[in-house]
Amino acid sequence: MKSRWYRWTAVAAAVVVLVVALRTCSSDRNLADRDPGEQIEAELTLQTVTLEQPDENGNLLWRLKAESVTYSPDKQRAELTGLDGEFFQADEIIYTVKADQGEVQQNGETLFLSGNLVATSTENELTMKGEKLKWQPKQDLLVLGNFEGDPLTEETGDDADKAPVTGFNPQVEAVAQMMQVSNKENRVELTGDVVAKSKASPWMAFTSDHLIWLTEQKVIEADQPLQVEQYQSKNFQTVSDRITGQTGQVQLAENIVTLTEAVQLDLLSQPLKVSSEIAVWDVDAETVQLDQPVNINQPVRKITASANQASLDLAQKIIYLVGNVRANGEKNDTRLTADRVTWQTTSQQIEAEGNVRYQQAANPEVSMSGPKATGNLEQGTVVITGGESGEVVTEIVPGEF
Repeated sequence: MKSRWYRWTAVAAAVVVLVVALRTCSSDRNLADRDPGEQIEAELTLQTVTLEQPDENGNLLWRLKAESVTYSPDKQRAELTGLDGEFFQADEIIYTVKADQGEVQQNGETLFLSGNLVATSTENELTMKGEKLKWQPKQDLLVLGNFEGDPLTEETGDDADKAPVTGFNPQVEAVAQMMQVSNKENRVELTGDVVAKSKASPWMAFTSDHLIWLTEQKVIEADQPLQVEQYQSKNFQTVSDRITGQTGQVQLAENIVTLTEAVQLDLLSQPLKVSSEIAVWDVDAETVQLDQPVNINQPVRKITASANQASLDLAQKIIYLVGNVRANGEKNDTRLTADRVTWQTTSQQIEAEGNVRYQQAANPEVSMSGPKATGNLEQGTVVITGGESGEVVTEIVPGEF
């Protein structure tokens, strides 16, 4: 099958012939004196040109309007300046583009653009800005940012490959060293120093070295360590909560963050540190669900706790601990174990149920057990209630006996 070049090839060829003829006529040398093996090189420059590249079926792959185009027959490439145009799939426009300069290679199947470039998706409201772009329509691959093999910056030694690229739609704005976009999959792959931020409340930032942004599904996925921060306002200055994990997913429409593997949650307003292997943070509902063993540390109050599962009510500042609950207070060396515990983290009031056991190593040394307990773990004041022979109430008050 014959490969196609640009639709202006026939016109360009005619102009080249004319340029060569003029140069030949004006030469001081006679044609008869020219070496038969000598070749005439011609470089074609055109002003205000529209280039189009069809595929083998005649469907457009791209169309570019340029202020000037220089075609080098020996290099089999065209260099463009001052351009804007459209990229196509199935004969439909999928991106509009603008750039300072560009180059066409591989018989029109690869485009390189650079300098103040803007690429806008016509389908999903995604706009990308940067200094470098590569478009391979047959691979459905649009690459922006720090990629290798760009002839425009390699020849000039430009540092454009070090500049980050920005992508945004109505929900998210992201900055990365490189973006790879598949229009058919509505998939944006972000690599290198990735920071994505929400463009509406709740004000959140997502940081990783590699993110997958599924724009149609409104989902962000991470297969590398992901940090999610919630800010108090849209100026992104003061962090209220922070969570990290080795992998994660963010459902942007529902504002639900799921992180797995070595999860660390920092509630900076309390403050409170929580660790587990999986956490589901419903940002709108202000809850965090931890369905695997969890450890909690409240360093200011010097209280620690652990359980098989936990759920956090961030608005009310209450933690619900379930299964093999253990809580320790440094003051008076207090220890509490139970099946279930409700812990109010500001007042330090607790309610414990099921196989409750309380121990205190100082002021005085005490050990008690019962079906239920209420009290204050920080102060070491706990009331045990219930028993086989009827309700029994025991109060422990720190002090010298």
